Amino acid sequence: MGSTSFLYQTNYLKHFFLIHLVYILSSPGVAFSDHATGIETLYLKDGQQFSGESIGFEDGNILFRLPDGEVYPVLLGLVDRLEFGSGNLDSKSPVQEEKLLVNNESGEFPLLPPPLITAEPEPLGIPPAPDSELIEETPFDTIEEYVDTGWEYVEVWTKRLELGGTFLAGNTDRDYVTTGLYLEKSDNDNLFEFEIGGRWGQSNGVRDANRWYGNATMDVARTTNWIVFVSNRNTYDEFENLDWRGTLSTGLGYRFVNEGDKRLILRIGPGGTHEIYTDPKLSRTTFDMFVEVEFHWPLSDHAKLEHKQTWTPSMDTAQILRVTTESGLLFKLDNKDRWNLKLGLLQTYNSFPSAGRKKSDYTGSVSLVYTRK
Repeated sequence: MGSTSFLYQTNYLKHFFLIHLVYILSSPGVAFSDHATGIETLYLKDGQQFSGESIGFEDGNILFRLPDGEVYPVLLGLVDRLEFGSGNLDSKSPVQEEKLLVNNESGEFPLLPPPLITAEPEPLGIPPAPDSELIEETPFDTIEEYVDTGWEYVEVWTKRLELGGTFLAGNTDRDYVTTGLYLEKSDNDNLFEFEIGGRWGQSNGVRDANRWYGNATMDVARTTNWIVFVSNRNTYDEFENLDWRGTLSTGLGYRFVNEGDKRLILRIGPGGTHEIYTDPKLSRTTFDMFVEVEFHWPLSDHAKLEHKQTWTPSMDTAQILRVTTESGLLFKLDNKDRWNLKLGLLQTYNSFPSAGRKKSDYTGSVSLVYTRK
């Protein structure tokens, strides 16, 4: 009976000491003091070495804790080897009983800048705070990104795209669309412009606007304000009974102002025009004088004026005079000067029109303009 009691007490003491031993081993800083902790030494390829403790890996870095408690990420590509031994973390004596943990002698990782960062790393598991200095993205920025991507395949002289329209439904059905693509390549000496576009509209199912154009102008200079120009203009207008009007001209010009957004250019020279009309059928060719004024000018920080007027008086038939005037007010919609709202007015005058047609046509438009500089 006494033997049984003794065995019971012995087992109880054994369980008691085991429980306390587990508790002691699991308590940081008790079972392993600074003088008894195993030390790891991190050797870098540039000769630096650091004593401390590796605590894990993250994004291609080894997380290494220094004796002062700071944790730094070190790029694996800069690590030569990691060795383990016992000794004092603050001691500079050689580490005893070293054991090689990591060896990077293959050199497959590229050399990068010094590994230890000076700024305190962000805590693990917490997303970085947003940068308050970042500008909030707007719908215009999203549209601009798509347009820039699409226009990467277009020549570098791509300049401007215009699109406007009016749509009514109900008691009145009205559809009206205006569009234009303007291309320009210029430097201090030469200028090349190309524009194509048109206006189309219908009211209550009856078409009442259908005009399309394509124009090209080339200015050639030799570091002076004087230029030699070549111009070609083409027009189709259903409601002028005009199937085609083509004008080709060349001559001299002068650039009074040609500075960024400011432009005042005069072009004068001989030319020729060929016209084909229907209802009634008419085809005529005239020898003309070509006069054109191109004027761009900022009115304020948020608005600018664009104006171009072209005169082609006939030299062999005095009664024939053609004038095209196109003006526009552009209002900035963003700080990058890429998006603008344009209020435009187009006037075409023909002193000798097709039978039954008026001499002048006026077209007003409101367009959204995207400019790529």
